[in-house]
Amino acid sequence: MTIRSVFACVLFVCMGAPLFLFAQAHAHTASPVETLAPTWTFETGGPIYSAPTLDGNSIYVGSGDGHLYSVDMETGIERWRFETGGAVDSAPAVADGVVYAVSRDGSLHAVDAAAGSLRWSFETGGERMLDFWDHYLSDPLIHDDLVVFGSGDGSVYALDRVSGELRWSHETTEVVHAAPVAGDDLIYIGGFDGILYALQAQTGEVAWQFETEGNPGFPRGDIQRAVALDDGVLYFGSRDYRLYALDAVDGRVLWSLEESGGWIIATPLVTDDHVFFGASDGRRFYALDRSAGAVVWTIPVFTRVFGTAVRAGHDVVFGGFNGKIMGVDPASGEVRWTYQTPASKALFDAVFDEEGGLTEEMRALYQDGRGREAEERLLQMGSIAATPAVRGTMVYFGTTEGVLYALDAG
Repeated sequence: MTIRSVFACVLFVCMGAPLFLFAQAHAHTASPVETLAPTWTFETGGPIYSAPTLDGNSIYVGSGDGHLYSVDMETGIERWRFETGGAVDSAPAVADGVVYAVSRDGSLHAVDAAAGSLRWSFETGGERMLDFWDHYLSDPLIHDDLVVFGSGDGSVYALDRVSGELRWSHETTEVVHAAPVAGDDLIYIGGFDGILYALQAQTGEVAWQFETEGNPGFPRGDIQRAVALDDGVLYFGSRDYRLYALDAVDGRVLWSLEESGGWIIATPLVTDDHVFFGASDGRRFYALDRSAGAVVWTIPVFTRVFGTAVRAGHDVVFGGFNGKIMGVDPASGEVRWTYQTPASKALFDAVFDEEGGLTEEMRALYQDGRGREAEERLLQMGSIAATPAVRGTMVYFGTTEGVLYALDAG
């Protein structure tokens, strides 16, 4: 074990929570990096962990202010807002004129996409937040005539998407905030119990399940976000510092990669040849060979990346908790363009030093057991925790300062 590893372990034991370290991003840029400006912005009243969903000329996005919003894609003007009983920290799903979203009141709401009025709602056994880094709720999945989602009560639910009636549920032993993913007749969903479940889509019965390896710090190997399914292979990260590739038919491990620095929360982006994802404490963004899991390249970044990277034109685009979003060359990792939120610009020096590490004051907060206070300071910077959405050259993303941005990356 290296001195750095020992130091990290000691801090973990003392604090009871992971210490998130950061590093200056010195990407190998061969040409000047372009700084973009937003086309429009839309303000909500709370942090946005919800990935925006694009449908027609509308953007649907949830906010920590307890509302689901419909926003005009061209202008950024609000069309309607629907009030729930809690933060809408899930990405909405849209089908046949209905928007589905999960909120922290423990309910899934089905809302008329045109009028913003309630069609029906379904109450689970209740929501709960596992820890301070449990930022997301399960994104609903539309699969045939079902809407499927996980809950903080530890169950996976499948409802009739027209009536909202319960078709089936599957109980686990811990919070389920990952999004379900459909493949043929199976629904794949992971939970904070460290198990990936393959459930029969029509009955909820277990076809197979896979348990992550875990590690001394995080023995359960919690699965926080969704798997990526591509060509019969499931790719997903875990809090046991690993990225896994499994056979989607039987759950057999094809390969796994251990990230030495910490959690892998982000759902990977899978392309023809590569798997792209950002790490948490590891401070790196990765491109892997998808067939064997070998590292093709990495670039250092300031901060953790929890959101999924997306393709926008010729670029791979991802945001970080430091309030920066960037587009990189998928072949080399060269940074082509960036955008930094105003809150990040204003508060950056209060969190990071000149070399890109945490300031002495921030480090002291973590070491003194005041990690939550340090995390709150970080989130005030306009962190980009949610996955962006793309149409054409436009990139849409929300931030923890409660703002939805439209950025032209063309």
